[in-house]
Amino acid sequence: MYSIKKAAAAVVAVLAVTGAVTAAAPASAGQVRQAGGNVRFFNEATGGSLDANGSGAPVAITWQPNGTAFQDWILRPLGPVFLIESVARRGSCLQAPPNSGDVIRLAPCNPNNPTQAWELDRVGDKFVIAEATDENFVIEATSNTNPVVKQFRDENPNQLWDVTPS
Repeated sequence: MYSIKKAAAAVVAVLAVTGAVTAAAPASAGQVRQAGGNVRFFNEATGGSLDANGSGAPVAITWQPNGTAFQDWILRPLGPVFLIESVARRGSCLQAPPNSGDVIRLAPCNPNNPTQAWELDRVGDKFVIAEATDENFVIEATSNTNPVVKQFRDENPNQLWDVTPS
């Protein structure tokens, strides 16, 4: 299990990398504030960006990078964790399903819903997007153009994401 300080350090690292936090952000664990800026998640294993699926059901997919708002995400701080909100589907956030192997859906953002709280944990120069309630489960890309799913964390390449400003 990761400590809150480690999780907060990972959050500060991703926000610093993406430019979404300024030097004025507090250093204490659990109090990271977004200072503007959206991010994109890219999975090298599939060659796809995390996408809010502009042409179909409200599920997260990977799709060839195309510069659209469907591939832009807003990190909404909830203490040391985040809601991950779609820019194109404003008001819709990533939501973890109950079972491993199930599709990650987009649902109306609700900061009181623990299945919408995510951690960004650094693994080398990449990140895993882990459930805040059980960081043994992460978002995994399956293949380009297909939905992303909840899987047990083993840090395989399909679970590793580049996080960049958009």
